[in-house]
Amino acid sequence: MKKLSILSLAAIAALATEPVTIQKITVEADAPKSDNKTIDANEIVQFSRQSDLGEMLSGTLPEITHVRTSAIGNDIVLRGFKKDNLNITVDDAKICGACPNRMDPPAMHISSSQIQNVEVKEGPFDVSQFGSLGGKINVVTKDPSKGMHGEVSATLGSYDYRKISTTLEGGNDKVQALVGYSHESSAQYKDGNGQTMSEQADNASMAAQRYSANHKNDDAYTRQNFWAKIVGNIGDNQKLTLSYFGDRADNVLYPRYPMDALKDDTDMFKAKYQLFDLGTFSEELMIEAYHSKVIHEMGTDFRAGATSATATMVSPVDATIEGIRIENSATINASDVTFGLDLSTRNWNGTKGNRTNPYASVQIPDADTDNIGLYAKASHTFGSIDLNGGVRYDDTHINPNQSLMASAKDRDYSNFSANILARYHYSNVGNFFVGLGQSSRVPDARELYFAGGIGNTNLNETINREIDMGIENTLGNLRLKGTLFYSDLKDYIYAYKTGVSTNTSYANIDARIMGGDITADYLLNNEWSLRSGIAYQQGSKKDTAQLAALSTAVQTDKDLADIPPFKGRIALVFDDAKNYASAEWIAAQSQKYDRDNGEQAINGYAIFNLKYGTNLGNGFSLSTGINNFFNRTYAVSNSYIGLTTLMEGAQPLILNEPGRNFYATLSYKF
Repeated sequence: MKKLSILSLAAIAALATEPVTIQKITVEADAPKSDNKTIDANEIVQFSRQSDLGEMLSGTLPEITHVRTSAIGNDIVLRGFKKDNLNITVDDAKICGACPNRMDPPAMHISSSQIQNVEVKEGPFDVSQFGSLGGKINVVTKDPSKGMHGEVSATLGSYDYRKISTTLEGGNDKVQALVGYSHESSAQYKDGNGQTMSEQADNASMAAQRYSANHKNDDAYTRQNFWAKIVGNIGDNQKLTLSYFGDRADNVLYPRYPMDALKDDTDMFKAKYQLFDLGTFSEELMIEAYHSKVIHEMGTDFRAGATSATATMVSPVDATIEGIRIENSATINASDVTFGLDLSTRNWNGTKGNRTNPYASVQIPDADTDNIGLYAKASHTFGSIDLNGGVRYDDTHINPNQSLMASAKDRDYSNFSANILARYHYSNVGNFFVGLGQSSRVPDARELYFAGGIGNTNLNETINREIDMGIENTLGNLRLKGTLFYSDLKDYIYAYKTGVSTNTSYANIDARIMGGDITADYLLNNEWSLRSGIAYQQGSKKDTAQLAALSTAVQTDKDLADIPPFKGRIALVFDDAKNYASAEWIAAQSQKYDRDNGEQAINGYAIFNLKYGTNLGNGFSLSTGINNFFNRTYAVSNSYIGLTTLMEGAQPLILNEPGRNFYATLSYKF
């Protein structure tokens, strides 16, 4: 496999508000057995400024955009797919946020210090996980190594950003262990106009939703992460891996929403047992189990309307998901074959009230989503053609607690998914690929049951039928890749305005998303390189009559909401192994939007970032950077509907990105 080493900008620093360490990114150039894009963040060489997974990927792959909701906890959009239309996993284990407003999306629940690499699979080509409608993003965390090693880093930045992180690992041939801890906090960032997050919220039409004088200058958040992993080699052909991740985020300000997160506690456990070389029909038998729980407490305590205990609204919610996966892999007649059984249960429960009675009303009725999935996948090489495919069958039962919400009813879904991907290597430096796939995802408990008439208990599952095609080629020092896709969506679950007010609900509509991306990387010499990429996607409703029949509001706009605009990135990078420098330009066009359903236009933007890092020797390294150098005022893909947001007039409040900001990180490794 050829690899093109890219010292990229790692994460879109201009869109971040809190720094960490810059990382060396290696993107796989060829994938003869699959179409995964792997971002390797194992070798930390100098610096980057990453706040969470969404921002990291938003700066690395042009087809990914993040959704700004706060200083942390930014959601991911891949090719126009987001929320439950994407599978976000950690070491192939699921974690589900508890907040119905996506304050804590799955991408939030990972520490950047843990990341070994990130696997991105675009399209409906994953059968190993339940619900991979438009793609899958899997974070692979670091395994401990033998010997004794460690790292300590400290970061200071604009907006009183502070972070300290430490990792210690070691072991022998039999057992290796790793532990880590980080603590970070930040004041509110300011946009290019010099407005803090709370000042941006002053645009809210309801004065009670604005921040009170006592809390207008509060910190944006305080957060702690801690993690551990133990790997045991049992005999010659067995391996046991145990891991834990904890996240404690307190008093996180969410100026786009009427409430803030007073508490967000996450605990995630995973065990994986592997047996190797069991015979002709089993090269590896893997059994893994995981359990994760998120406790999320929201409240209006920091808002002007919280004048008493009865006037202070609160909403405690929690989400748990646990699962078991059994998978057997073998090579039979030169074909790699895998069979698997996938079981999971997701519980979601939420209430709302005031400080005197937080449980006054039910928002999500303690709903269980039970899934049983059977899957098989295989790959084979026929000369210059690589062929792989997969099939999956899912049986899903969703069971709400009807004693909590009488209108909620059980739902059952049975779905079949399949895909095939062919790659033709027309030379040793070029290949053409085409793939066909069908996938599905069932509605979640918010979409089915959310109180106030928002949920629609009659929703069908969404079916995605998609075709992907593209070409990869290396011409001397130039590496090119282009991809096109067309996604036909049946019964797409869509948020719409039920009338002239801001009330929304969910409906099934038929829609399409199409687009493509191109990346071009050119090595000028051993030290200098150019990195560039562009991506475009367009989403449309096939027929607006489906919504017009349900809504009293006008429904004639065929634009699909939540579709990021045309976006491009180019970077000039210098790397001589000791020193690293980059100058990056990122730009996007204005966003098309669904005006009939409350979405707002977002203007185009162009920002410029500078970074520099150096290896000081003796284990020390220093990194610095300036993000949004020209202090532009701009926003990124956060005018979407379907969530309870602050209103500016009758439209969702758009939260701007950070203005010009600086950071410096000092690290020591031993």
